[in-house]
Amino acid sequence: MSLEEKLDKLDSLTEQMENEQVSLEKSLEIFEESVKLASECMEILNDCKGKLEILQEKAKRITDEN
Repeated sequence: MSLEEKLDKLDSLTEQMENEQVSLEKSLEIFEESVKLASECMEILNDCKGKLEILQEKAKRITDEN
């Protein structure tokens, strides 16, 4: 699942919690899934951040050489 799909799913889960009458058990299931998705999103974003930092450093070295 892509980052965008995970974020859409998080939005859907949030709406479900806000707009529906759900049992405590169902609320806990939704919360658990939300935490898992949020963690996966943070992992993806942190990976992208690391890649961007590496690319920025490479670009800086290239421009410093010229």
